[in-house]
Amino acid sequence: MFAGSLGSPPPSPWVAIVPLVAVLPAVLCMVDISRHPRTQRFPPQVWLAVCAFGNVFGLLAYLRFGRSEDR
Repeated sequence: MFAGSLGSPPPSPWVAIVPLVAVLPAVLCMVDISRHPRTQRFPPQVWLAVCAFGNVFGLLAYLRFGRSEDR
């Protein structure tokens, strides 16, 4: 009945680490935007959405084009 689950190996620790590696940079960019709301080209709300839903390209776009020079 549950033959497939009897022989399965225990979950790997990578199952927990990989999502953290994927989410941590986005959270750090969002914290940076909330601490320094003066951004370039777009309002901070747009950059928050780009960082939340843009994956790696959105994070790189914010770091390259969105951060203000006068910090």
